[in-house]
Amino acid sequence: MLATKRLVSLTGLIVGLLSERVLGQDGWPAPEVMKGTIPNNPIAQTLDPALIRRESDGKLFLYTTGKNGSLWTADSLYGPWTHEGSAKFREYGGAPSIHRVDDTYYLYINNHEFDYSTVGVTDPAIHNWAHNSSILAASSKTLEIGDWQWHGRLEIDWAKKYNILDAALLTVDDGGGKRRNLLSFGSYQQGVFQIPLADPPVKIADGANADTTHLANNQTKAFDTGPTEASYIFKWNDWYYMFFSSGRCCKQPDGHWVGRGDVYKVMVCRSKKPRSGYVDDKGVDCANNSGGKEMLGTHNDIWAPGGQGILVDDEAGGPIIYYHYVPYDVQTKTPANEFRFGWNKLDFSSGWPTVVKQSQSRKYRKF
Repeated sequence: MLATKRLVSLTGLIVGLLSERVLGQDGWPAPEVMKGTIPNNPIAQTLDPALIRRESDGKLFLYTTGKNGSLWTADSLYGPWTHEGSAKFREYGGAPSIHRVDDTYYLYINNHEFDYSTVGVTDPAIHNWAHNSSILAASSKTLEIGDWQWHGRLEIDWAKKYNILDAALLTVDDGGGKRRNLLSFGSYQQGVFQIPLADPPVKIADGANADTTHLANNQTKAFDTGPTEASYIFKWNDWYYMFFSSGRCCKQPDGHWVGRGDVYKVMVCRSKKPRSGYVDDKGVDCANNSGGKEMLGTHNDIWAPGGQGILVDDEAGGPIIYYHYVPYDVQTKTPANEFRFGWNKLDFSSGWPTVVKQSQSRKYRKF
């Protein structure tokens, strides 16, 4: 009987530990398990994943930040993933964002090569790496390395209130064959902004610099000016959901991490309109009053998840959130020196997206 009780107790402990690994200490699940090597950046640099499935054959392409960018491919979200090598982007490119419009894929990356003094900007901040970025646009029919046609810099006016990086495209169907291409961007300063793009979306629309709107700015204890960046707007049913990362993505310049509450976490706000009016689940204004519902943060052996995007995918049976994170040693309480790719299923049944555990219940049906 004693042996039986010990066995039951041990079994309960194992089940409890496994449940905690699956659900996380804050109710968040672990990233979905993948076969083989998990896409990663084995240095202390963000991954900033951009995930998309090619329409023609169902192949997944995962572009990431790295020197000249990096590409991973797979047939399934569960892997195995193959590292194809350098994406052959620009030398100082990063934070790729990829979207399909009609039969063409559009890529946006951060870049630090443009000299704003050549267009009359005299503010000395343009010489600061943290405030001299621009966004480059490219297009491709195949998503393959070397098949990107570069269209140059999006001519967004430089301003102290925003950083011109971390782009994401939202295409709005206005009916009657009309649509709008809206680009969200921004990092720190006053947060996330949005500007209209032309059609096709490889340059800003006429008069766009006078039509920029402010969408979000979320403060944390360590960053009262708002460490808000990496926005991604996604329409589901009647709502536009704006996901963004709040907090510090990476180590401080001296090599240490800020506290758990001030590192990356994924926030969400929503609006009935694509260009303004975003609030959190308590009705707090996300642009002016630091609104934002935390939907994924540090938990168990996952540190600083962020740099997220959304993909609606048949294999997962609906929308997923993909992101990067830093592996965390719970025994030594130490974040690792690398970034990894993760994804989870999203549940919108409450009206707000919730990260849930997905069972690999069916094979992906190729087109």
